[in-house]
Amino acid sequence: MTDMRTTIDIPPLLHERIMAYAQMQGRSFSATAVEALLRGMAPIETPDNLSRSPLTGLMVVNTGHPVTSEDVAELIDEDD
Repeated sequence: MTDMRTTIDIPPLLHERIMAYAQMQGRSFSATAVEALLRGMAPIETPDNLSRSPLTGLMVVNTGHPVTSEDVAELIDEDD
């Protein structure tokens, strides 16, 4: 697969940061920018104990046992 050539507009400070990092690494500006884009676009892995509630859409942590109001109160008291 051949690389695609394109033009994008980036803020001057970002250009300077990429250029400085590329020089520190002994790499080209393009290679450094591509690496940064790939890292930024990488999917975020969800830990096994997290899921999304079908009811609320919020993230839910599976602790392996039910968490009661008393459990929460105990944890709050430990922080005080």
